[in-house]
Amino acid sequence: MKQRYSRADWQRLIDEQGVSGLTQRAFCAQAGVAVATFGYWKRKLRADSAGLAEDPASARGGSLNDWLELAPEVSEPARGWHIELDLGNGVCLRLRQG
Repeated sequence: MKQRYSRADWQRLIDEQGVSGLTQRAFCAQAGVAVATFGYWKRKLRADSAGLAEDPASARGGSLNDWLELAPEVSEPARGWHIELDLGNGVCLRLRQG
């Protein structure tokens, strides 16, 4: 049977993971909690403590209208392009041409 945690329990787990030196995935495996559920509670408690509405833009501290300007790394003549986006939770999007 799965254990149900209170808000205080989740905050304690999040605090423990922060000082453990373990990745979220490793900590969750050790604690016996789902990584997705851990991430949900981490975002939720962060948004609640900041007094923000629970939406992805607020949870990451920005707005969907914010732009991040990236400078290209030029090490050799361009022969196509390569874009890599780390989306978190072990998900990486890679796009290449050429």
